[in-house]
Amino acid sequence: MTIFNLFKKKQKVTSPNAFNYPRNEEGIKQVIAWLKTATNVILDINEDRHISVGSMPDGKTFLYAYTDVSQHVPAYKKNDRFIALDFDGIVKLFEENLGIDFLWLNPNTDSVQLNRSVFSSHHVIKQDTKIHIGLPAERPEAIIDFLVAYAKNDPSISAIYLGFMNRQDEFSYAVFIDSERAKEIVPEIGPKIGEICLSSKALYPVDFMYDNFLNEEQYQIYEKGTANQ
Repeated sequence: MTIFNLFKKKQKVTSPNAFNYPRNEEGIKQVIAWLKTATNVILDINEDRHISVGSMPDGKTFLYAYTDVSQHVPAYKKNDRFIALDFDGIVKLFEENLGIDFLWLNPNTDSVQLNRSVFSSHHVIKQDTKIHIGLPAERPEAIIDFLVAYAKNDPSISAIYLGFMNRQDEFSYAVFIDSERAKEIVPEIGPKIGEICLSSKALYPVDFMYDNFLNEEQYQIYEKGTANQ
């Protein structure tokens, strides 16, 4: 992790748009693929020397990020500061800051918004948030197969539950892992779950929960010592 003073580093000249990808599912996959190999994604540092966080009218929070300093509009001024991170560094930010909802890449040029599920499957439900839990109309088999296979090789996991969650009209698969190691397991498998969601064209992202409000047999997809349900 390196903090830069802009004028101690020569600016790199690039085209106005960093991505010539279509704004559809395939294009987003290409952006994510690029991001996973990037070594210098630029994030702003505020006056308190913290990474800048923006907010939307609906209360969602996000990180400003840029593929290159030239993508920052308006241009950086003399005393502006920024930090350069690779993909793992951004993942760490999302893991350590549960309130961040998405990454806004190149917000004033070829803008792309990437949900936190790209970087982390660890979410927090804010107080007073209304949620509805049910069974998914279509079981996400690829996700379930991975979770069950993982659980069979981890004796600390007693059970896994999966449901369909509606949180203020945002939909996801809610997963609870019954294990004393849950807070270690979730960051470990989160990136793989994200890849499975993309490769299997899962209808919704996965949210891992640490409170088990899915504790009913209908939501159980794995129980230690029994066959896959």
